[in-house]
Amino acid sequence: MKKLVKILTWFIGILAVIAITLLTFTDNKPLEETGYYTKTRSQLNKLRINGGFGTTLKAGWSKETINTNAETYIAGYGVRENPASALHDSIYVRAIVLDNGQQKVAMITMDLLIAPPLVSAQVITALAKLGFGREQLYFSATHTHSSAGGWAGGLAGRAIAGPRNDQMIQTIADAIIRSVKKASSSASVCKIGFQKINARDYITNRLFGESAIEDPYLRIMKIEKANKESALILTYAAHPTDIPKADNRISADYPGMLVSNLEKSGLYNFAAFFAGAVGSMRPADNGKDGYERAELIADNLANMIKSGSSSLKTDTTSLLRTIYFPLALHEPQLRLTKHIRLRPWVFNWLMGKQEVGINALRIGDMVWIGTPCDYSGMLYWSPDSVAEKMGKNLIITSFNGGYVGYITPDRYYDTPKMETQEMNWFGPYNGRYFGEVIDGLVWGVGR
Repeated sequence: MKKLVKILTWFIGILAVIAITLLTFTDNKPLEETGYYTKTRSQLNKLRINGGFGTTLKAGWSKETINTNAETYIAGYGVRENPASALHDSIYVRAIVLDNGQQKVAMITMDLLIAPPLVSAQVITALAKLGFGREQLYFSATHTHSSAGGWAGGLAGRAIAGPRNDQMIQTIADAIIRSVKKASSSASVCKIGFQKINARDYITNRLFGESAIEDPYLRIMKIEKANKESALILTYAAHPTDIPKADNRISADYPGMLVSNLEKSGLYNFAAFFAGAVGSMRPADNGKDGYERAELIADNLANMIKSGSSSLKTDTTSLLRTIYFPLALHEPQLRLTKHIRLRPWVFNWLMGKQEVGINALRIGDMVWIGTPCDYSGMLYWSPDSVAEKMGKNLIITSFNGGYVGYITPDRYYDTPKMETQEMNWFGPYNGRYFGEVIDGLVWGVGR
């Protein structure tokens, strides 16, 4: 009996040491008492804004195929047992380059789950040689959950995107670099325009249902060259999760089908999709499943865009401003329960440590904000109202080359849901925190 007690004592002691080493309590310190908040408020008062009015605004665009092979895994819905079984529809990177003679920017989106940090790092280094600083690179992705993976490292990266595939990382980076170069070389004088279409019928709040806040708008930037060639850059907040995990074929989901529809219509030469405030938002049920479901939402959105094409007017501007704002964060809090979390070193070991920021881009009267997260559509109304008071049109996008999980309203921080607990990695109070930073950036580039 004494021997058994001794063994149990040792066992409990070992478990206690492991728990103390790996786990700690959640830190709910008020935002105003944290060093990172104080630092950020100070930096917002000293924003460095690049660019302004130039001579003439020029634009060019290009797309490049992301080539896959038999070893390509799919990123989305967690661990996949096997590589993708087939290619259902092609996936691309797309780039739009704007240049006013004083400032330039490359807007880059890819038919992937996110804009992978390992890819972005390579692109940032390569494009610096072409004169693009970090503030001049505006990344995003379509957020399809059925596209190529292999672009992340570590245990968590493997769970999200499959085994690390350095060839895939290089393939995506090379495609982006080629696309930016081609877009730059094809740039010519242009006009731009903005349109906002209420597409409420095709989106719903996936956390709390139809009675909760949604971001229902298609937001569209049109670029029209002097030779009448035109491009549309679209954002929408519905998660591209039409195709289930059981279907192991590569696809761009509804965003890829939407831009393909528009390009084939003959009304536009080019279209690109940037994921909007996709946090908390999903497509509304339309009675279909899988690819039929994706095609139906793509067709419906395309028809709305084409029906409103005559009212989307373009005008001349030469104003181009950019900011990349490095973002200080709370230490990571990957919570296992409401009050228990992994220690920061464990999180960093699993996920990798990142330096992230937020992009702000002013194009005429449009303000684009690029966030390093799944930014919740429930948070859109506040910065949107700031922009409206300034007479500006706000466009918020997700996945700007870094990734810090979900940013959702603070009042739901303790709600036991995936977005608000497991994937809210740097809370609490990130809804308010990101909101204040975005408000400051909107004011900075918008004034």
